[in-house]
Amino acid sequence: MTPETAVDHQRLEAELQALLGPHAAVACCSTDGDVSTLAPVEHLAVARAIAHRQKEFAAGRAAARIAMQRLGRPAVSIPAQDDRSPKWPDGIIGSISHSHATCVSVVALKLHWQAVGVDVETDNDLPRELWSSICVSNEIQRASTLPDAIQARWMMRIFSAKEAYYKWIYPQTRRMPEFHDVEIFMNATLESTGFFVHPLYGKSNGALPNPVEGKLMIGQGMVISLIIG
Repeated sequence: MTPETAVDHQRLEAELQALLGPHAAVACCSTDGDVSTLAPVEHLAVARAIAHRQKEFAAGRAAARIAMQRLGRPAVSIPAQDDRSPKWPDGIIGSISHSHATCVSVVALKLHWQAVGVDVETDNDLPRELWSSICVSNEIQRASTLPDAIQARWMMRIFSAKEAYYKWIYPQTRRMPEFHDVEIFMNATLESTGFFVHPLYGKSNGALPNPVEGKLMIGQGMVISLIIG
């Protein structure tokens, strides 16, 4: 597949909002952000970045501010912390992700949720040379039960689910798990609408919480994984 083009961001927002409920909000836009809209404290994070990265970063911050307004909160600046993760205002949790052409930001009220993680990928094949570094043996075995032509696209869904999980867990533990620290369970089909993340309790990840459920949305040439809870 080719990277997504001409994305209907309004429709994408409506579909994602339907998954979130009333205490969270989503905003979607292109990755061609306006760098001039960044507050000085935000621009510090990308001052030395290439132009494309600066535009992508500006798009993410703009989407996050729109989402905060949709929750009835002020559209304040969102600086980057030392670890480069967003520093959300008091009472707000959130997550930002970019694909080739689309930026998605989900924010929620901390009163109702402890963390949110979103990941957006182009609905392409996950290169086979990356499978062993990203996926555990059981995930690779389940992929092998699918027709050869769609195995690599299904593995992209596994990758996206793990990325969403890492964005969800990091604010809670301040520690980033490895790809092999969790196993993803989802239906062996390209039409899966959800997944479960199971920590694999080894010496490096004993602090991870119990299994968590995520949602998967496929459309407009994208794979979007979402965990909120």
